[in-house]
Amino acid sequence: MKKTVLLSLSLLIFSACTGTMSNDKNSEISEKMREMSSLKNALNSYSEATINNDVPKLLSFVYPKVFTLISKEKMERILKNVYASKKAPNITNIDHKKISSILPYDAGIYSVIDSKMTIKLDSPVVDNDKFEALLFDKLKSQMAKTADITHNKSEHTFIIKKKSKIIGIKEGNQGWKFVGYEQAKKYASKKVIPESIMRNLK
Repeated sequence: MKKTVLLSLSLLIFSACTGTMSNDKNSEISEKMREMSSLKNALNSYSEATINNDVPKLLSFVYPKVFTLISKEKMERILKNVYASKKAPNITNIDHKKISSILPYDAGIYSVIDSKMTIKLDSPVVDNDKFEALLFDKLKSQMAKTADITHNKSEHTFIIKKKSKIIGIKEGNQGWKFVGYEQAKKYASKKVIPESIMRNLK
């Protein structure tokens, strides 16, 4: 009888422990799914703002420490002037090919996103086949490793499909913010991006 009681108690304790562990695991999975959904929604909004040249909305998704290099106001003026000139390349599509697992770091969480951006560039000199051929060759030589480039001679345009990588960072309750991977590496010495993230990206 005593052994039966002890066995029953042991089973009860084991069931309670495994139940708690299972609940904790389910809670962790749910949180990761929620954060991934939040990241995807932010990415979609960021991409839409980029395609639509919506400068204020676009800048609202930029990782704030980037503005220690150039003020938000100055960046906004520059972008608006570029878009107003009608000479800026037109980003027509952004396809996020791969979103890495969300990982923790000392001040929050982050993810690395591999994307492919489609850019339409109008020839700055129309009806000049020689100029367009030279520009086409120059674009290919400069971007051969990161982009596929085609030349539509009849429309005098260039279609650039460029690979890109961005880092999504979420700190506290500020929501997801983004910074280009190459820009993050370029300004690593200025510590714009948290060092713990940069170490993991090497």
